[in-house]
Amino acid sequence: MKECIIGIDAGTASVKGLLVDATGTIVATASAPLQLSTPRPGWAEQSPEDWWKATI
Repeated sequence: MKECIIGIDAGTASVKGLLVDATGTIVATASAPLQLSTPRPGWAEQSPEDWWKATI
Protein backbone atom coordinates (compact mmCIF):
# COMPACT_ATOMS: atom_id res chain seq x y z
CA MET A 1 0.00 0.00 0.00
CA LYS A 2 1.28 3.48 -0.89
CA GLU A 3 1.83 6.12 1.76
CA CYS A 4 -0.50 9.05 1.17
CA ILE A 5 -1.52 12.32 2.77
CA ILE A 6 -5.10 13.60 3.01
CA GLY A 7 -5.79 17.34 2.87
CA ILE A 8 -9.19 18.72 3.91
CA ASP A 9 -10.47 22.26 3.25
CA ALA A 10 -13.69 23.22 5.04
CA GLY A 11 -14.92 26.42 3.43
CA THR A 12 -18.20 28.31 3.47
CA ALA A 13 -19.60 26.70 0.31
CA SER A 14 -18.13 23.18 0.46
CA VAL A 15 -15.73 20.74 2.05
CA LYS A 16 -13.00 19.58 -0.33
CA GLY A 17 -10.59 16.70 0.05
CA LEU A 18 -7.37 15.78 -1.69
CA LEU A 19 -5.32 12.58 -1.52
CA VAL A 20 -1.65 12.95 -2.50
CA ASP A 21 0.99 10.21 -2.65
CA ALA A 22 4.58 10.52 -1.41
CA THR A 23 5.77 11.82 -4.80
CA GLY A 24 3.19 14.63 -4.81
CA THR A 25 0.90 13.00 -7.35
CA ILE A 26 -2.79 13.65 -6.77
CA VAL A 27 -4.45 10.27 -6.27
CA ALA A 28 -8.04 11.45 -5.68
CA THR A 29 -10.18 14.53 -5.05
CA ALA A 30 -13.69 14.99 -3.71
CA SER A 31 -16.04 17.75 -2.61
CA ALA A 32 -19.38 18.04 -0.86
CA PRO A 33 -21.57 21.17 -0.79
CA LEU A 34 -22.53 22.92 2.45
CA GLN A 35 -25.68 24.85 3.34
CA LEU A 36 -25.32 28.45 4.49
CA SER A 37 -28.14 29.83 6.62
CA THR A 38 -28.81 33.58 6.58
CA PRO A 39 -31.46 34.11 9.28
CA ARG A 40 -31.08 37.92 9.24
CA PRO A 41 -29.42 40.46 6.96
CA GLY A 42 -25.68 40.43 7.60
CA TRP A 43 -25.79 37.11 9.46
CA ALA A 44 -24.39 33.81 8.20
CA GLU A 45 -24.50 30.50 10.07
CA GLN A 46 -23.31 26.98 9.42
CA SER A 47 -23.76 23.80 11.41
CA PRO A 48 -20.61 21.99 12.61
CA GLU A 49 -22.57 18.75 12.14
CA ASP A 50 -22.91 19.59 8.44
CA TRP A 51 -19.12 20.12 8.23
CA TRP A 52 -18.58 16.69 9.81
CA LYS A 53 -21.09 14.92 7.54
CA ALA A 54 -19.56 16.52 4.45
CA THR A 55 -16.07 15.47 5.59
CA ILE A 56 -16.81 11.82 6.27
